[in-house]
Amino acid sequence: MNVLKEFREAIEIEYKKNLADFNEQMQLPIDEQVAKGITMSNLKVKFVFYDDTPNQWCPPLPNEYKYIFSAKISCEINISKFKEGSPVILSNGEDNFEMDVYEDSNDNFILKPNDFNVKHCYINQFNYQQNNWQIKSVNNDIGTRMLLTTANFLNENRTVMNRIEKFLNGQTQNLLSNYNFIVEYLNKSQNNAFLNSINSSDFTLIQGPPGTGKTLTIAYITQYLIEKGYKVFITAPTHTAINNCIDAISARIKDSSKVIKIGENAQNKEIQENKYVLRKTRLPFTTYSNNNDFSKNGIAIGATAYSLCYPASKRLDNWEFDIAIIDEASQLSIPLSLSVMSRTKKYIFVGDHKQLDPIIPKGTNNEMFAESIFSRLARLYPNEINLLETSYRLNKSLIKIPNSLFYNNKLNSHISTTIDEMYYRCSHYPKILNNDSHTLVIHNIFDSQGRSPFEAKFVADLVYDLLQNEVKLSDIGIMSPYRAQVREIKKEINNKIGKYKPFDSLFVDTVDSMQGQEKHYIIYSMSNSNPLESKRRLDFFYSPNRLNVAITRAIKKCIVIANYKIFDFQDEELRSHNEYHSIKSSLDVFKEYYRLSNTNKIELIKENDDDEW
Repeated sequence: MNVLKEFREAIEIEYKKNLADFNEQMQLPIDEQVAKGITMSNLKVKFVFYDDTPNQWCPPLPNEYKYIFSAKISCEINISKFKEGSPVILSNGEDNFEMDVYEDSNDNFILKPNDFNVKHCYINQFNYQQNNWQIKSVNNDIGTRMLLTTANFLNENRTVMNRIEKFLNGQTQNLLSNYNFIVEYLNKSQNNAFLNSINSSDFTLIQGPPGTGKTLTIAYITQYLIEKGYKVFITAPTHTAINNCIDAISARIKDSSKVIKIGENAQNKEIQENKYVLRKTRLPFTTYSNNNDFSKNGIAIGATAYSLCYPASKRLDNWEFDIAIIDEASQLSIPLSLSVMSRTKKYIFVGDHKQLDPIIPKGTNNEMFAESIFSRLARLYPNEINLLETSYRLNKSLIKIPNSLFYNNKLNSHISTTIDEMYYRCSHYPKILNNDSHTLVIHNIFDSQGRSPFEAKFVADLVYDLLQNEVKLSDIGIMSPYRAQVREIKKEINNKIGKYKPFDSLFVDTVDSMQGQEKHYIIYSMSNSNPLESKRRLDFFYSPNRLNVAITRAIKKCIVIANYKIFDFQDEELRSHNEYHSIKSSLDVFKEYYRLSNTNKIELIKENDDDEW
């Protein structure tokens, strides 16, 4: 692969695709935009204001005007695709404010301007229109501009470019030193990954299947590197994943001068109360060098890959790191990984190419959009993979299906895991909750594509039954592939158990938002009555990696709910479909999942007398 050439082409491809998609969506009638979840309309807004100027870049305002601290949004039905952290435009025709979604819960939908946009977000505090506001998606090319900065840097620094090109083409000879010792709190496979990480000359690949302790392993690796005086960059595709790593690292280091997180307040939610982490929106190298509050002998800084795209990004101006640790690397695109590798000397990739892939353009013939960075490296350097083999989450019953489908039966359950033998008293589904640890519930109700009111009510009933057995809401995780179904489930649960508080401790979100997390009880609503009927985005729905994530989050029980038609099809039905050959292996995985599962069939309404199960 000609890395620089493919990189520049990838940047252009993604920019044009994003722009075309955005323009196409924005040309739709407003009701269609709302239906697609890319716009919210007819909103009521209540602003909260700063008492003074938010920061030094904000000039003073006339007395009646105030800078906006937050905007609380009220609407009858929220079916938007916006999620916490999403940039949006709040407008009413006259005023336009660029903000981020700060909170999206059952009780609140709140926007806040970030530090960069707050200077443009001000209004007359005594005389502003409260009704008829609108929220729309933001299309900006900041990601493109940042990646172009990396491309220009690589073009001007041929030594760095040649090193990365050699690495991405499978030509790097990784050398190991002989430093060897055992970390007391790591198991054998974790300790091997630790040793290879600190001894490798150029890179390390750590494959961390569900519940195998990859975050703990990262924490011990980072602790060792900091104690040796290295500057370590901690990154991942999402702030949540970065925060989880930083949280684990700080538990080992317990020194805020050595553990820093770069991001806005809304991006630091998981570590807001952590006194051992110093949180900054930006930290140029000159500021770091001249400030005694930061360690000069070993430091870990957590931030997104874009933070290293200076000068386009001001987050980490002029930083060069000794080592980068990239968590959830199976979700990181190759173009974005170049921004990390261009500013670091050694790389430790931690991920699992059997879990979720990054969202990248399809069918471009560009090698950088063929797979994730971890998938490419696992394919090029199979002998360099350090597999973490022991799951501390999945018991012997829960581990059987994913172990067979995805890990060649190489995983084992730790002795601390136990099979749930509790008897559940239930008003609705005792046979399901008192069934096997993993149960596939099959029904024959045909709802709309991507949204199933039947499954949403079924989920609410299951949650109700769990609560009757004194299960905590915080121990339950509910997922669906589709955001529309997530909102449908939230609505039904609120109707069913709204009296229980704190309702927000219940996790209800997409599968993609659940990767890296775990709950005692997992309920997965597939919410697609007949994916073959629409014949659209079959690769999304029939993703083995998404299925793997969904069924490996549970500690006690995993309940999957699906229409029988998802599994009951013949390949002949799809042979003429243009996606068939590319997803045939994925369809086979779903068939095998059905064969391996303990199924519970719920027959309610048949479409006609010829329907069979």
